[in-house]
Amino acid sequence: MIDENRLGHRSLPILAGALSSVFYGSVALMPIFLVPIQYTGARRGFKAMVGSAAVSSIVIAAWQTIALARADILSAGTVAVGVSTPLALAIALVAMAWPRLARFSFTIRALVAAAVASALSLPALFAAIRDPAVRAMFLDAFETASSALGAEVLDAEALWSALRTGVASSYGAVLFAFLFLSSWSGSSLGRAMDARTGGRDDAPESLTIQVPNLAAYRVPRGLVWALLAAWTALLVNRFVSVPVFSAVALNAALALSICYGVQGLAVVRALAERVGLAPALRLIGPMAIILLLVSGVGGFVAIGLLALLGTLETWIPFRAVTEGESP
Repeated sequence: MIDENRLGHRSLPILAGALSSVFYGSVALMPIFLVPIQYTGARRGFKAMVGSAAVSSIVIAAWQTIALARADILSAGTVAVGVSTPLALAIALVAMAWPRLARFSFTIRALVAAAVASALSLPALFAAIRDPAVRAMFLDAFETASSALGAEVLDAEALWSALRTGVASSYGAVLFAFLFLSSWSGSSLGRAMDARTGGRDDAPESLTIQVPNLAAYRVPRGLVWALLAAWTALLVNRFVSVPVFSAVALNAALALSICYGVQGLAVVRALAERVGLAPALRLIGPMAIILLLVSGVGGFVAIGLLALLGTLETWIPFRAVTEGESP
């Protein structure tokens, strides 16, 4: 006889893994393809999360291979481009959730996981960049995009060169953003569902990453020196240019700035609570963040100010007197 409870417990990882692969294949929803995997962990625990990540990785790998074969551009290089990054991200997300690493802060785990994902996928990407089939694939995609948009023909060679440079200069920071935001979003959705359903009667003893609420989020104090060192290294690199040194410094500076930007947002939320604006902030806050991200220079300035505010909280206890915080 089929155990319905067990079937229900197994169905979420399978469905979430399949949904994750659909998100990745859609391109438009690719930035959130890790969220269903993290949601599975938040709802069902670490083992279910591993199963969801496995399903997603297998489907993505099969999907990419079939698509490349149908386009007649199947090669080791093109497969590496299509599979290495999502596979590395899935492995890194699962590693962040490993219960044995629970003693480390969420921020530390996200930073280390991004470094691991970069180490796993960069060699394949660098090898793929040298593959003529990969180059031809991207040049064809650039030309197709130009024609579809009705714009002037893009300088495909210049874009290809910029892509190769960009892989090294900000690749790690982009992976960190994927892991950090996906973990946070998936866990938040899990908590929201728990609140809506009254919790889980069958909750496993050890759930995945205990991602903090925004109000409680703080970057470990020691990382402020890593942030200052990274930005100082970038300044020095303007006078003494060392490509590898510059790439490491830029990735570190961007990743840490994201952390302190989120902490700055937590400070803004705490200050809003003091003056009774918290309900309005919850409503318009997400919309404001999206607008900042797409508003060009003004948005980058605002995000930079949030990062500065979060950094200053290392020395100035902005939230010390808010409810639930100790001075």
